[in-house]
Amino acid sequence: MTAQKGWTTSRVDVTASVELFHRVNQQDFDACERCEPAMGSRVYSKGGVLVPSEHHIRAFHDWIEGKVGDTIKPA
Repeated sequence: MTAQKGWTTSRVDVTASVELFHRVNQQDFDACERCEPAMGSRVYSKGGVLVPSEHHIRAFHDWIEGKVGDTIKPA
């Protein structure tokens, strides 16, 4: 069986999954495009703003910065 013959000829309709994936990606792209112009703001000078469920990411960034130093120079 070839790779193409695997899922492309299956009887499973993935249309709804593909549509959902597309919608989520479009929302993410739109959010990024709205945020990008503000990246020069003071809010982002220390890595930006994270929601509480993402605070572990800030801790990881701080840990990395402590190991390699601050390599990003402010604009």
